[in-house]
Order: sequence, then C-alpha cells, then structure tokens
Amino acid sequence: MPKAIIFEVDGTLVDSNVLRARAWQESLARYGVQVRLPRVLAQLGREGDRFLSALLSEEDYLRHADELTSYHRALFHEEYLARVRPFLGVTELLQRLRDEGWRIALASSAEPDELEHYIELLGVADLIDARTTDAEVEGHRLNEEIPAEAIRLLGLDGTDEALTVAALPHDIEGAVRLGLRCLGLVCGGFSEEDLRGAGAMAVFGSPQDLLARYAESPLATEP
Repeated sequence: MPKAIIFEVDGTLVDSNVLRARAWQESLARYGVQVRLPRVLAQLGREGDRFLSALLSEEDYLRHADELTSYHRALFHEEYLARVRPFLGVTELLQRLRDEGWRIALASSAEPDELEHYIELLGVADLIDARTTDAEVEGHRLNEEIPAEAIRLLGLDGTDEALTVAALPHDIEGAVRLGLRCLGLVCGGFSEEDLRGAGAMAVFGSPQDLLARYAESPLATEP
C-alpha cells in the first residue's frame, strides 16, 4: 500500500498558474510575440524546452529562448510572486495526512527559491518530509524526473508506494508515465475532463474540497 503522497505545487497548493502565464505572456510580447492567455495556460507544465517551442516559431526560438526565459524568471519574481496566494485547506489537508501516517513530499518545476517562498506562505515546513525542483534533476523529462527524485528522497522502493496530486494535465501525464497513481485538482484551471483524460484516477475541486471529501477519496483507505 502507498506510504507517501507527492504534491505538485503550482496550481495545486498555490494559485499561481494564471499569474505565471501572464508573466510569460508579457515576456513573449516584449520579444514581439503575441499569444493569448489561454494558449499560454494550456502549455504550462510541458517538459523542458517544449513549452517555448510550442509558442514560438523555430526562428524565434533559436534567437530568443534563453534570453526570454531569463527575462520571464526576473519578471515573475519582481512583479508576480508576491501576488501568489495559497489555496484554502492546504495546511489542514497536509496535517490530516501526517496524522494518518502519510509521508509528504513537494515536487515542483518552480525555482528553488520560489518553492521555499511557497512553503513559507503555506506554513507547512514542519509537515513535509522532502522537497525537490527541476534544479535537482537533469534532462528534459521533468514531469517524470521531478516526482522520481521525490520518491528517491523519501527513500521509497518504487512508485507503488506513493500517490501524487497535481493540477496540470502535463504533470499528471508525466506522473502516470512514471507509474504513479494521480489525483487531479481543477483549481489549477483545467476541467475534470482534461485531468481524467491525462490519467487522473479521481478529480477534486481544490485542497479544501479534497479535505472535505476525504472519506470518499482514495486517501481514506490508505496507507
């Protein structure tokens, strides 16, 4: 039976997806690329450089990708990070999981300092056993490598011992490819149909909804 639960963070525990997409939209516009916000949102969570290659022409990608990524990072930190808010119920949900014997990891494609900011914002530092970001992994299959690193940090033997919770279809797809069972949350901006289509075994509205419906969720019978 599973011994641990791995949470994605952006769009799952904190309401950051639209803000991050707006920062990308503004960054792209600075380089003369106009992209509608829904299109940017749809690409969030894509592996590695596939995010920008889905939004830029090949010529623009080769000319601007690195500089654009750096500009976005600075813009998000300066203009948007302070506006990120936690979803309701996160601390209470993690506390209940700890009380029932779960080990908890946070796995995020955010920058390490962003993840630390989110942990402080949520007030959950004493409730988590491991944390990881793309800074701790190498390669381009981040949707698989980041949760895989969380499994390693938790000292688990394999994916059968963990569940994951995510709000982005690309993150769910990566977790499923890794062999993890995944719960989806629609608070990240995607529909239940989107998340089930990506492979989520069950879908809830938000952390607070998952907590309120805990008894009917897959968490109630495990570990």
